[in-house]
Amino acid sequence: MITFVATYEHQYAIRDVLETRDHALHGRIVIMDYDELVSWRRLPRTTYVFADIERLTAAQLPAVMKRIDALRQICPECRMLNLPGQIGSRLDIMRRLHEAGINDFRMLPITTPAHEFRFPVFLRRLDDHDGPRSDLIDSPAKLEEAIAKLSPEERSGDQFTVTEYVDARNEWGFHEKRSYMRVQDSLFPAALDQSRQWVCKGEYDDPGTVPTPERELDFLQSETDMAALQAAFDAAGIEYGRADYAMIGGRSQVFEINTNPWLEPPENVPEAARRGAEHIVQAWLKALAALESADAADQFNWVEVPDRAGRSRQRVSRRAAIRASLTYSRQLHNETRVMRRMRAIGLI
Repeated sequence: MITFVATYEHQYAIRDVLETRDHALHGRIVIMDYDELVSWRRLPRTTYVFADIERLTAAQLPAVMKRIDALRQICPECRMLNLPGQIGSRLDIMRRLHEAGINDFRMLPITTPAHEFRFPVFLRRLDDHDGPRSDLIDSPAKLEEAIAKLSPEERSGDQFTVTEYVDARNEWGFHEKRSYMRVQDSLFPAALDQSRQWVCKGEYDDPGTVPTPERELDFLQSETDMAALQAAFDAAGIEYGRADYAMIGGRSQVFEINTNPWLEPPENVPEAARRGAEHIVQAWLKALAALESADAADQFNWVEVPDRAGRSRQRVSRRAAIRASLTYSRQLHNETRVMRRMRAIGLI
């Protein structure tokens, strides 16, 4: 049994695959948000995967960690991937990667003196996955000017960072980004994208994207870079997530490790890319099945956990009503199966 915990607004990253196809994990998965984790009287006795950690606020984190500690006392056999208090923020992750000698470049708070950076640099928020929030900045004076344009709240040091640019152009002159996913002991390639622009997101509707579906499929079916990415995940302390990186001079340079990676359903991508997308989905499902099969809990059950905090928000939607019924009848582990049917007939 596996319980995913993620922010409510970003559970699609887990649900979009699990609720749109047949797989062996139906009836073996629970998906919760962090409000539910801290407020529900009873919690599942399962393996836990804490996702979307970078979106937890400083105000949320103490209550989350207190409840996790209480759960560990009640359920010492419950395995837990990505303990939020140990992983910390994106800034903490990037600091560890640099200190481990994996990344040559640095991500630092915007309060860092501008002359300490290796230019060019760019601004980025700590709590989103939208990429850079500025163009490349090529001098200390221009960096100070860009920071001055932020609001006082944004300049406080808790939201924005400065990242040193890495030239990730490949032999064809395109900016290249690769990805690897980790599900505890399972690592597998998850993307190979290239772009005419220095921001390489790999999105199909981006005019800068240069698709190479056959080359990507060859990468996805290989173990290229596995040892380097194992070292990166270990240095970051992340057991579930996706690392986006480039290989430069034979070494990996990790742009970020996302603890709530979205897998796009293959039916949603252009036809030429579907074999690759299906390969990634199947690798993820296989890794989750391996994680689930190693769980000591053969039967789904709930355990009372102390140190509740607050109340979970009441949602008003068809999905919320169905989910409330499943929770009341203690069938929440069947949610992905039920929601698959609801999606199929257009009810959600």
